[in-house]
Parts: sequence; structure tokens; C-alpha cells
Amino acid sequence: MRTKLAFIVLGLAIFLAPAQSFAADTSALINEAMDKLVSFQLEGVLPQVMSKIEEQTAVPIRVQPNVYDLLPWGEQTNVGVKIQNKTLRDALTSISQHLGLTWELGAQAVTIKPSPALARLGRRATVEELGALAMLSETPMGLAGDKLTVQQLVDAVDQKLAASKSSFAVEFRPGDQLKADAPVNVPRNASVAEALESLTKDDRTDATWYPWGKSIVIVPREQVVLQQLRKTINRRFNNTELSQVLTELSQAAGIDFELEAGALQRVPPEFRRITLLLDSAPIRQALDDIRGVTGLDYVIKPGGVYLWNQNPNPTPTVAGQNSPIFATLQLDNGMTLFLRENDLPPDIRQFAEKKKQQEYKRLREMMKDENFVPTTQPATRAVKEDL
Repeated sequence: MRTKLAFIVLGLAIFLAPAQSFAADTSALINEAMDKLVSFQLEGVLPQVMSKIEEQTAVPIRVQPNVYDLLPWGEQTNVGVKIQNKTLRDALTSISQHLGLTWELGAQAVTIKPSPALARLGRRATVEELGALAMLSETPMGLAGDKLTVQQLVDAVDQKLAASKSSFAVEFRPGDQLKADAPVNVPRNASVAEALESLTKDDRTDATWYPWGKSIVIVPREQVVLQQLRKTINRRFNNTELSQVLTELSQAAGIDFELEAGALQRVPPEFRRITLLLDSAPIRQALDDIRGVTGLDYVIKPGGVYLWNQNPNPTPTVAGQNSPIFATLQLDNGMTLFLRENDLPPDIRQFAEKKKQQEYKRLREMMKDENFVPTTQPATRAVKEDL
């Protein structure tokens, strides 16, 4: 049985805005409609509620797919909405805030997406965590000034939560990276959520935040990047352009991937299209796999992931340098060595070939156990004992 997540009441009078049709690419008309008064009472799962709002207002509304990965019951999250004589802009803001979401106006539609704090959570939120985000968005910060240190802002938020008798408390984990005396500018009329978001927007702080259980956690940004890279992904890339793979991994992680200038051009042409089968695999593992094949290395930074190319030359000129990468070797100091087929001694290559054939045999046994019938049969060939 689903629990109703939120029931939102705005205003008193009832007024239903007439439907209006829009041209395909007229953000001005959509923007105009956002300021019209609307009234409706709806209840159902989130996709249905958004569809009904779209039907009644003629404003196209799109929900980003990752929204459902972060809500407690995904697409089955149940919502009750009662809007009376309010603008559609205010109505969508209130609905979004109660779900830990936000919205933006595009050229062709209004897009519902996760709030930055919800996206940083990196998993399905609990009802309590969504309640915390809603409370923080609705509570004025009420600061005397707009220039504080990180520690002063943390203390002010903690005091605000205590004064409101909230069950949530601030958990400050600065570690070695975050300087508590770093300055931060906070908008004068900010809500508590907006004040906390100032930590993330100010490059001087190296801090960010998200709800976790009964805590409002404030940590170094790199820690959140690491957390996002631990998210698992189910995706199959079959001979896909490397740039497209990186774009989709960045979107799945919810963090920016920054590429060194010319990094992709220095990947050998035969490795610029790759095949990856990711079955509940951490996104960081996918980056490691790409590094092993292409030579693209990466480093985690406060703003996301920076990728650079270990290969200094765009076109290898040394004989045998285009030999396929056979394996990678991780050293104790974190350096990765790429072992090409031509570099391996004959005995190592022979042993590796034997292990590979054993693995093929194991996989075929699995296929047999699962009654899998391939559309093509493997070619019969003799296995050389000495390569």
C-alpha cells in the first residue's frame, strides 16, 4: 500500500484558468501561462498528476527520468495536490519543494528535475528526508548580514533548526579539506535551503550538503563526488563513441565530467568506439574500464571528474605501439601500467590464453544452464598452445 507523500493547499478562492494551445517553440507563451491563476485538486501517482496539470493548463510538463530514481516509490510515489487561485508558477514551486524537486522553464516545456541537494543524496530518499528538504525550503534563514564564514553559517543553521524544534540537526564533517573559516556570501532573503546552497555555489568554501536520515550533512565536495561515483548503473554500450559513453556516465552520476583539451583526439582511433556491459556496476568501475582500454585517466575534484590522456602523442609512431591492450597493472603508488600484447613474454601470453579459454568454457556452461540459445554459433578453431 502506498503512503500519500504530500497534500498541498494554496489560497482560498477557486479559479480555473482556460486552456491555451502553444506553438512548438514558444517559451514566451509558456512563461505567460505560468503567471495565470489556476485551481485544481488532484490525487494520484506523480506522472498522472503532472499529466493532469498539463491537460488543464496546456503547459507541457516533462519529468526527468532520474527524478523517479530518487523518490521513495519511484513512479508510484503518490501525491495529493489542492491548488486554489494561485499562479501555475507558485503551484509548481510548492509541489516540487514538497517532493525535494525543482523546475525550470525551457523553450518547449517545463522540466521537473531533482533539487541539487536531492541529487547529491545519490539514492532513493526517505519520506523524512524529503520532509527535511521541504522544511528547509520554506523556513527563512533570517540572517543579520550576508557575509559569514562556513562555521558561522553552520552554527546559524543549527540554531535555526533548534529554535523551530525540528527533529533534524546539522552534522558538520569538514575533514582535512574544508576550511571552517572560509568566507561565504548568503543572499539576505534566503531560505535555510538557499543559505546552505550558498556553500556549494561559492568556490571558496569547497563545501556542499545533503539530507541523510535525521541529519543535514555538510561535507567537502569531493566526498559527494566519490559518493556519486559509487552509484550503480545498468547499461550496455555496443561499439559506442567514447564521447557518448562519457556523456551518459556523467548524466547517470549527476556530476560534471571535464575533459582535457585534445584528450579524445589522442586516443588511438581503434579505441575511440568501445563496448561495455555494465550490470549493476559502479560508475567508477566503468571509468576504470575505460582507462584500461583508452588511456584516459581521471582525477576526482571538488566540482566533479577531470579526465586527461596519458598518451602524449595523438598518433603512435613506434612500431608495435598500436598493439591491443591485453591487461592493466595497478601499482602500489596508484599508477596504472598498460600491457600490450607485443610486450608480453610468450609464457605469460600462453598462460593468459589458457585462462581465457577456461573462462569461455565457464560462460558456455552458464548459457547451457540458463537455456540460452545464441543466434549465431561460435566458429570452430584450433587453440594454439604457443602464441
